[in-house]
Amino acid sequence: MMTMTMVMGMGIDNSGTLKETHRMKILLISGGSSRERAVSLVTSDNMLRGLEEAGHEVTRVNVNDELEAVQHWNSTYDLMFLGLHGRRGEDGLLQSVLECEGIPFTGAGSRASLLAFHKSAAKILFDQQNIPTPTWQYFRHDVNSDLPGNDFEFPFVIKPDNEGSTMGLSIIRSEADLLPAGAVSGQYYHLLYEKFIPGRELTVGVLDGKALPIVEIFSGHELYDYESKYTHGASRYEVPAKLTETDMVTLKTLAEKAVKVLGVSVYARVDFRFDPTGKPWCLEVNTLPGMTETSLLPMAAKAAGIPFPALLNSIAELSLNKSR
Repeated sequence: MMTMTMVMGMGIDNSGTLKETHRMKILLISGGSSRERAVSLVTSDNMLRGLEEAGHEVTRVNVNDELEAVQHWNSTYDLMFLGLHGRRGEDGLLQSVLECEGIPFTGAGSRASLLAFHKSAAKILFDQQNIPTPTWQYFRHDVNSDLPGNDFEFPFVIKPDNEGSTMGLSIIRSEADLLPAGAVSGQYYHLLYEKFIPGRELTVGVLDGKALPIVEIFSGHELYDYESKYTHGASRYEVPAKLTETDMVTLKTLAEKAVKVLGVSVYARVDFRFDPTGKPWCLEVNTLPGMTETSLLPMAAKAAGIPFPALLNSIAELSLNKSR
């Protein structure tokens, strides 16, 4: 199935210097049917420019359904690059079909994608492996009924168990917050209730199992929600985050462990809260993190001296090696 195109092109190494590289013929898949379609399209705009700058031949296809990606594949391609976000494209469904078809694709495999996308499943493994994660409870919710009752003390967070980009997230500080939360979080069938952790918002990109410089997020909102992520100027960032050497090592070690526990390969982003006592709490692992102009993984890679085209080239090469 894989026929590496042995054409020499001009790529970019980690220092930003042009170098000769094996040019791949890449099928870039974007769009999809999830609530994150708009983010996927912007991510893929950046991916297309970066991959071409790295010297690859890229064909981009915008799909309306994630599984359509298989129909656009043929044996002349070397790799399918996934620019998708959200359900069906990030939750292991597409990955499982691609594995069955023997199609090489970027990022984590189907099992790891499934575990990471379903936050409750990931948290079970975090608890088992002593990765600190906020106290949580999963609920199956009837969208036509009131939000499920619970024993959590205020404040706590309600969010979908299987969505990305902090969609459907609500902070509950009192009974009065439950009514508006019903309109935001209550539209989802699978809900995660989670203890609210005050403190700093930090994220760790992981490339080939190794942590990149830590990014601290100063959100315009109390939590780093959808608007804060994708609106220019809504948040500011500091990379590398100002941490003690001990805290930096602890966070990076936990990020690498979380990725390993879930079986995530190639690249990911691990999100944390750092409470006022200095304890880190792992929130989730993102297996297809955003690649927009405000996205965090490219920001971390740049701080490590890896320009965006070189980051994409590394993802492509690591993914192709994973599939062999």
